[in-house]
Amino acid sequence: MRLNHVDIVDPSFSLLKDMTLTVDNGRISAIAKDILSVPADEEEYDCTGMILIPGFIDLHVHGAMGADTSDGDIESLRKISSYLAGKGVTSFCPTTMMIPKEDVIRVLLSADHFRREEPQGARVLGVRLEGPFLSKEKCGVQNTDYAIDPSTEFIDEILSGFSQDLISIIDIAPELPGACDFISKMKDRYVLSAAHTASTYNCCREAIASGLSHGTHLFNAMNPLSHHEPGSVGALLEDRGVTCELICDGMHVHPSVLKIAFASLGEDRAVVVSDAMRAAGMPDGEYDLGGTPVRVTSGRTDFGNGRLAGSTTDIHTEFLNLLKMGLPLRTALKACTLNPAKVLHIDHETGTIEVGKYADLVVLDSAYRVRKVFVKGKLVAESDDTLPEEKIV
Repeated sequence: MRLNHVDIVDPSFSLLKDMTLTVDNGRISAIAKDILSVPADEEEYDCTGMILIPGFIDLHVHGAMGADTSDGDIESLRKISSYLAGKGVTSFCPTTMMIPKEDVIRVLLSADHFRREEPQGARVLGVRLEGPFLSKEKCGVQNTDYAIDPSTEFIDEILSGFSQDLISIIDIAPELPGACDFISKMKDRYVLSAAHTASTYNCCREAIASGLSHGTHLFNAMNPLSHHEPGSVGALLEDRGVTCELICDGMHVHPSVLKIAFASLGEDRAVVVSDAMRAAGMPDGEYDLGGTPVRVTSGRTDFGNGRLAGSTTDIHTEFLNLLKMGLPLRTALKACTLNPAKVLHIDHETGTIEVGKYADLVVLDSAYRVRKVFVKGKLVAESDDTLPEEKIV
């Protein structure tokens, strides 16, 4: 496959004008200025006036198009994968909720089967466990009946018969009994992320010292930052070795606070996630989330008294939101591509456009609208539709 006359975002997130990129066996094989001879059977795309960026990576997404990861079936993953691809997402972590252990195993089984398929949409990187190691005090819509203290035995049990890398991220409330011991034992196997927590600053600092390296949907389901007690928010923002994810839909975190967070995190530590639930891509109405009915009105989720329950947004929309807020293109794009790849330690194979890396690529037009999406060099989504004027940057 070859893309001709395209402006490419290079590994330093600068723009290389009017380039040619070729793909062989799912990986980028060459990036050149001159047009080379083309084998007769090679697919060619004229991308004049287009911009080529690395594919978006969503580390935290529950569902879309009426489907949810916790459904535990492969068809749900196919629906989510196809929807995400249309939004420029080339890889993702299907995310569970607080569900019974046997349902978690069903999720792992479906993800294991899905990863073996030829990708027709965004590819699965690994399952994310948002639960069961969460604080009952900060569970939100999550079902506290299935909350348990951190347990290495639980992880070993659910992974019996599966590859260890089937799980990528484990969310954990640092204040739970045994949390730091769990983190120390699991830090070399998984990304451990502070989530749904009432942790104090000192407690979260101890967890970070034990090996916790990430923060889940910063500000949400955490005690607010206070000048007297910084809490987990303060501890996560402060530590230069910790990355933090943010839902950038303008509802979960006020745009002003998003700007403050990005200023604190810098261009290398911020990660954009959707935290989308099954209502993403669907009309307003009532939807199930982890066994709880959630009302969606004008894209806003609500499970009672105005409380948010996941989102209906997507990484591309959030990327545009960040640009409208005035963030530099480089900062916004890194938070959607390279930074999440670094969280999972897969930046050697994806996250930037370089020879040898997977051809996980998105073609944008001059208004940053998604036009073509490639996963490992295979065209999985394309659009000639125009977006509403307000979406154009």
